[in-house]
Amino acid sequence: MDVVTYVDGFNLYYGLRARYKHAYLWLDLYALSQRMRVTDDILAVRYFTAIVKGDPDGARRQETYLSALTSQSPQVTVARGRHKPRKPGPCTKCGTAWHCDCPREYRTYEEKLTDVALASTMIEDAANGYGDATVLVSTDSDFNPAIEAVLRVAPTRPVFIACPPGRLKQAAHFGSAVTPFHIDEAYLKSSLLPDMVTGKNGRLYARPPKWH
Repeated sequence: MDVVTYVDGFNLYYGLRARYKHAYLWLDLYALSQRMRVTDDILAVRYFTAIVKGDPDGARRQETYLSALTSQSPQVTVARGRHKPRKPGPCTKCGTAWHCDCPREYRTYEEKLTDVALASTMIEDAANGYGDATVLVSTDSDFNPAIEAVLRVAPTRPVFIACPPGRLKQAAHFGSAVTPFHIDEAYLKSSLLPDMVTGKNGRLYARPPKWH
């Protein structure tokens, strides 16, 4: 089969971080797709992410990774969302304003547009008959309507859910119409980018020290 892979960048990132820390963040998503679907042809890998805000070092690592990834594997395209400031709301523990002393974490930015972009692209490809099968790398329940739409416009198109580490059980909400599978660590180990990647312009992109 000809397969198109759609990667929810943050769902994959948090799954990798929770289980393996930084070990597999320098990941060749095209090579990973090939290993996950070894008997199929990977037409394209569509990667949806957003550059972090409020963390200049993290943003530089992301930019380096995206440049290395697309240089090494031109089959990967990157669709960028954005982060926007998030307004503090009342404390979920005590109900008072944000200045209370309750222990909690607060994200000052929230990701926008990436999930919508992934969902719409996945449906569009299915409607246009691009590829024979869909692989979604995410267990986010927000994609349920998109998967249902894919199955409506292309009833014979199989949909596979590649579950990031530790998230296989979360795929249950997708129902029996899709086929979930776990992204095994062996796939990750054999799908890392070279420590140094040369871009088309001759520029070198090095794996960030924090990601070793």
